[in-house]
Amino acid sequence: MSGVGPVDLGQGDPVDPEEFLAVPTFGGLSKSILKKNAGAVVKRRFKAGEIICREGEFGSTAFYILEGSADVFLSAPMGKVQSEGRVRRFVRRIKSLLTGVNAEGSQADQLISIDAPVSLTVKKPTARLNEGDLFGEMTCLSRYPRSATVRAAEDCVVFEMLSNILSQLMRTPEFKDWANQVYRQRALGTYLRSQAMFEPLSDEELDFLMEKAELIQYSPGETIFSQGDAADSLYLVRIGFVRVSQNVSGGEVVLSYLPKGSLFGEMGILHGTERVATCAALDHVEVVRFGAEVFVDLSKRHEEIRARVAGLAAAREMENARRLTVAQSVPLDSFLDQGLTEAQSLLLLDLDSCTRCDDCVRACASTHDGVTRLIRDGLRFDKYLVATSCRTCADPVCLIGCPVGSIRRKSTLEIVIEDWCIGCGLCAKNCPYGNINMHPFEVLQDDAANPGRQKAMTKKKATTCDLCSDHEEPACVSACPHDAAMRVNPMEFFENDLAVLARGSAGEEEDPAPE
Repeated sequence: MSGVGPVDLGQGDPVDPEEFLAVPTFGGLSKSILKKNAGAVVKRRFKAGEIICREGEFGSTAFYILEGSADVFLSAPMGKVQSEGRVRRFVRRIKSLLTGVNAEGSQADQLISIDAPVSLTVKKPTARLNEGDLFGEMTCLSRYPRSATVRAAEDCVVFEMLSNILSQLMRTPEFKDWANQVYRQRALGTYLRSQAMFEPLSDEELDFLMEKAELIQYSPGETIFSQGDAADSLYLVRIGFVRVSQNVSGGEVVLSYLPKGSLFGEMGILHGTERVATCAALDHVEVVRFGAEVFVDLSKRHEEIRARVAGLAAAREMENARRLTVAQSVPLDSFLDQGLTEAQSLLLLDLDSCTRCDDCVRACASTHDGVTRLIRDGLRFDKYLVATSCRTCADPVCLIGCPVGSIRRKSTLEIVIEDWCIGCGLCAKNCPYGNINMHPFEVLQDDAANPGRQKAMTKKKATTCDLCSDHEEPACVSACPHDAAMRVNPMEFFENDLAVLARGSAGEEEDPAPE
């Protein structure tokens, strides 16, 4: 069908191994591998204006542009997830100042990392891919949704390949050298220049930093560094997701999942301390490594860098401290089965006080331009209803796999979904508790049948509770006329109940058998 991305490789023409290996980038691959995996690479042709792949769709292939060029862009409109009227936004900011809450707004030039050798920005979510560009690596290797829509800007010829070929290619020196060079030229410099931490550096210093960069690949589950290791490197995620965890007395706590474009490992270098957490590849991961000596030298010459990292370190330490409340093992099956030990902030409704007036739901909808972030239904524990609303889990698996990095955890605990959500729905599928919803919005989108025109379509985007972080307290809590709604840490709130039940269970186990 014209204008629709490939379902499988059957739609392309077979590729002769000699033709594929004639591309210098692929020259290190063995001809026998291509013959053994016949059909794993095909040649496809797209007319100008045809869609090569579409954002949000699942796939299993990567593309290499052999001839022509293509536009890569986000068709999902900005400003639909966190949309607010101007008056409400102004009031929110004033209230934030009065209550001492820091409002974290999206910057117009904020980078959006996509599955391509370029990055987009919120202000201009479009870019050009040219002959010799490879895109779709994360989708190919880890089966994440497509991060952006790619449309032929002119007649294009592309190689489309499956993961067995891409994985073999990534091991060859020729491909590694090519990927290293392309990344330095197309993405690394743009990323470093966009980071406030590196603002003091001159162009020559940034070029020097890029020259010292080393690309390293990790397999799923492989450890990048462990808690307690010497801090000898700074890392930047190029492909995949990195899992950050910390071992404490109660067990392991997941601190974060770092997507493409995330910087990590800098605090231990500048402070001369051991690693405070373990970082491991969640899937197929490629990172850019900078040696400690390079980063330390630059920070010594620019006190601003050291000061900014110190501020970042302080913020992360506060953030991690919030997350290190680990549940004690207690024999309370219903509490554990409902996943309440995983939560760090539950929205509870005291059913003895609740009159079912739905003021909490209406207040939430009013605060979020008509889109409520809670459902007054859910699990019951004791006399409390655990409303269907974000729990800010200790292990937020909803963060895994977002192709554009639009869902993240703020330093003040809550999960937020940025305006550039493309509506793939992966976060909603990942949430074990059904607390992320896909909400339909009316949008204008290019009409493939009538180039140059647009048509109205319904586009879904993910929404979730953000704890009303820009307000003094959540709207649902403040609106309840009977003080039935509350946000609590479950392990602290139910501490006495758990202790009594734990003692009771222990006593039962210790009672001697009757004579």
